[in-house]
Amino acid sequence: MELVIKDLSKSYSGKPVLASLNLSFQGGDIIGLLGKNGSGKTTLLNCLIDLIAPDAGQLFFNGEELTGDRLVFKQTLGILSDVIPPVPEFTGADYLRFMGLIHRLDDATCNRRSADLTDFFFEDPDVLKKKISHYSTGMIKKISLCGALLHTPSVLILDEPFAGLDPIAVRQLLAFLQTYLRADRLILIASHDLNYVEELASRILVLDETQIKFDGKLADFTGQGTRIISEALFDLLVPKEKKSTFDWL
Repeated sequence: MELVIKDLSKSYSGKPVLASLNLSFQGGDIIGLLGKNGSGKTTLLNCLIDLIAPDAGQLFFNGEELTGDRLVFKQTLGILSDVIPPVPEFTGADYLRFMGLIHRLDDATCNRRSADLTDFFFEDPDVLKKKISHYSTGMIKKISLCGALLHTPSVLILDEPFAGLDPIAVRQLLAFLQTYLRADRLILIASHDLNYVEELASRILVLDETQIKFDGKLADFTGQGTRIISEALFDLLVPKEKKSTFDWL
């Protein structure tokens, strides 16, 4: 499985956010996409999932250029993003049934997978009976994850998957993703929760000032473990001369 990005560019109101990015992703990788706020991480993901159109560039999936409605590619995608929230008027069961219909799962398969996922991520056995509008932030994140995973996508795109989850739920998600990864699957995670990224990612991408500032193995990014991931990111993105004495404190 291969996903290729060629010369991808995107601007907003004339200001470049992504400039001629070239990337290639292979199955079997968990990729951590890092960067400061506004660096273009979510824009890149939204271009991949066809939520926004790039100004220029091409996308290829398994050697075929993605054009038009990209339906075949979209059927392989699992997406977790705050810009695509679950329908609040649905119950949890309604939402998972809806996602099953979108991905053309038969009722038996949808019900079995829904039960397995919700049993794993939720403690309350009646959670699926409740309207999503009554869910907490963490519960919305969990039901969104269940919906994204229901059809066992080969490309899993997660935008801030750990935000809003309690520590137990985070450990469950980390364990699940490590189990989920196979040679024919790709997991792309954009997150500011660096410790969790460090536990999962085999490859690190750092976006800054419209460009990829780092693309390589986690071990290379952290200097073979001589630095923690947050120190490595700080050293890469923050100029050494940017200092303040804070003498007014």
